[in-house]
Amino acid sequence: MKIKGLLIDLDGVVYNDSQPIAGANETIRWLMHRNIPFRFVTNTTMKHRSTLVKKLNSMGINISADVLFSAAYAAAQYLKQFAKHRAMLLLTGDAKREFEGIEEDERDVDFVVLGDMGDDFTLEKINRAFNCLMSGAQLIALQKNRFWLSDQGYRIDAGAFVAMLEYAANVESILIGKPSARFFQLALDDLKLAGEEVLMIGDDVESDIMGAQRLGISTCLVKTGKFRQQDVDRAEVKPDHIIESIARLPALLQDAGL
Repeated sequence: MKIKGLLIDLDGVVYNDSQPIAGANETIRWLMHRNIPFRFVTNTTMKHRSTLVKKLNSMGINISADVLFSAAYAAAQYLKQFAKHRAMLLLTGDAKREFEGIEEDERDVDFVVLGDMGDDFTLEKINRAFNCLMSGAQLIALQKNRFWLSDQGYRIDAGAFVAMLEYAANVESILIGKPSARFFQLALDDLKLAGEEVLMIGDDVESDIMGAQRLGISTCLVKTGKFRQQDVDRAEVKPDHIIESIARLPALLQDAGL
């Protein structure tokens, strides 16, 4: 089936931390000029969507929050379905803005929401979250990424802290971000396209490629960001396409007849 729309990861595909990836700006403009629908889908959990939009705009990529789906945004929408949604938010202050309307506490809570707090993670905060889980709160994992690539090198991501709490409290988290089917379906529904009609572009074999393929989405892995050939070699699934960077995406799409 012909590709009619795209899902595009941000960190590692469009930029590396604070540095734009060569050709990303031109590729996004190429898509917009041809009216090819796309949505940015990101497991970034440290920033509000408006902050991400400003970052992209500063790089010359002029988009609105309507085309951006973050794990923090999806988690906030998920919690608002429940009558009781008091939560402990292990998030940065900027990301917490997505949870406006959610009552925040650190003891008597229904949910523990865990994202990436960067250097603000402390053993004290983890132990408070652990006690909430032992008292019956549900663990909400915004994402389970193993690591990410910063300007200073590889950094442990939120997945390690999720695994720690799951093991200690003997609970299973509810995963909101990639590679969960819930997250990908949210973006597909917004595009109004079926999985077979969409191509996912990412740099993470587990979160981007495996998650997308479960919904029948074609996949394209870029050799930027956290890409490592050894991860591809030992992965359970293989991407449908591998390209050097997002700069090569227009050529791939033209070859496919889009």
